[in-house]
Amino acid sequence: PHLSDALIINLGDLMQRWTNDRWRSTLHRVIAVPDDDGVVSVENTSNPRIFQSARRQSMAFFVNMNGNANVVPFDSCIDEKHPCQYDSIKASDHLMQRHAQSMGETTKEL
Repeated sequence: PHLSDALIINLGDLMQRWTNDRWRSTLHRVIAVPDDDGVVSVENTSNPRIFQSARRQSMAFFVNMNGNANVVPFDSCIDEKHPCQYDSIKASDHLMQRHAQSMGETTKEL
């Protein structure tokens, strides 16, 4: 939904793993879409199939971890109601699994 003066943060898959699924990663898509009511914010008369929604600005910030770093969910995100969802994994192994998945390859763990 459109929220006035909102800030949206697209978290990566590693943050989802660190937070034990409390903060979820989402599929990253860079497309303009119609509002919830199906009305586009700016009408595109030259091609009605192209949606032009409200102006937005993006800033990307990527962090490359030490590939040998051990990635496990934070202790503060694990309790009786939220058991650990992920095994320990090296950062480089996680990255390679995600790359393989993006190329349509299957891996035993994601």
